Amino acid sequence: MLARVFAICLAVLTMPLLAAPQAVALDEAREAVRALLAEDFRKLNAGGCTLIDVADHVADLASASNSPAMARVLQEGAFNIYRKAGELQRAAERHVPFWINLGTDAEFEFAVCPAGAFQMGFEGDRTDVSFRHKVNITHPFWIARYQTTKRLYDTFRKVREMSDEEKAYGGMDSPVGGIPRRTINAFCAFLTKQNKSCIPEGYVFRLPTDAEWEYALNANCKGLEDPYVRFKNGDKSVEAEISVTLKDVNDVRAQHGLTAISERDWVGPVFAVGTKRPNAWGLYDMLGNGSEMVLDTLPLNAVNIEYGEGRIARENVHNYQDEETDPLRFSGTENVLLVLRGRPRWTRFAASWYCRTVRIEYPSWSRGQVFRVALAPDILAERNAKGTAQ
Repeated sequence: MLARVFAICLAVLTMPLLAAPQAVALDEAREAVRALLAEDFRKLNAGGCTLIDVADHVADLASASNSPAMARVLQEGAFNIYRKAGELQRAAERHVPFWINLGTDAEFEFAVCPAGAFQMGFEGDRTDVSFRHKVNITHPFWIARYQTTKRLYDTFRKVREMSDEEKAYGGMDSPVGGIPRRTINAFCAFLTKQNKSCIPEGYVFRLPTDAEWEYALNANCKGLEDPYVRFKNGDKSVEAEISVTLKDVNDVRAQHGLTAISERDWVGPVFAVGTKRPNAWGLYDMLGNGSEMVLDTLPLNAVNIEYGEGRIARENVHNYQDEETDPLRFSGTENVLLVLRGRPRWTRFAASWYCRTVRIEYPSWSRGQVFRVALAPDILAERNAKGTAQ
């Protein structure tokens, strides 16, 4: 048994990536890691330590490494050993990230979100979508550091020809927008199938739920100096630090000989990812570089539209509890309203609640409607199984 465990550890620490961009450096790092951990493997094979001891040591070495290639190989190894040992929460608590490479220069990097609890919402009564209440996230999950770029999506389906404006804003490194919800689901299924051998059992690639998205954005950060906390508390002076602004748009347009646009006309542009300050968990662009779709959707009759100042959409299907666990309201794909998060430049939505809104799906023109992938439990399959059992 121990010999088999030894073989597993050695395999997961030295497995090659698919045509990784830094292939030579990573291959050299794997050889160095193999030698570095020879004593750990010897102890494990002799029964002198446990699989978790090895994983913890690998994670510690990754944190202390000054070499990006070595740190990358060690983090991959730590994740895979924790995965084999069924200790995902421990991997999450030790901030072990996850990568997948799509066989080209396109690579996903996922930041970790440990299981935990947070206060979701902002204010209002329990029938209001912004009702502040406790939410328990019972599973660790990993979420992409960046919105899905055209470069990444192009490995699944070729992106359409870009306009001169889109090329100016970031080209292939800008988020892909206007993708239908069912096609996003197919893209996530493609990622799951391609990487089945290296993801935890019961986990899939999918959109984050509304609650997971907000939990990831909050990042358990309570310090009042944090710009994301300040923004949540209504301080829009930090907007330029954490999100793309109209000034950013017009500065780029001026550099490329394009005419300036007004606030009223600013509905589509999204920039190259990663140009602004990340949150406390290293997630970029969650505020202001496109509206991100989440797994939750709403029935078409779930919203009342007030045709007054701002035409604010008010949801009418909620009755929140004071405490909820892993909530997912609804998740249809046909004839639904999309739930979108994180576009603070829309002044008609309160900055203090991360600009949550809903919209009928218009993929043909909504280039600012983007998405971020999560590696998380297959919550839809779990719920379908429970429904069948009942």
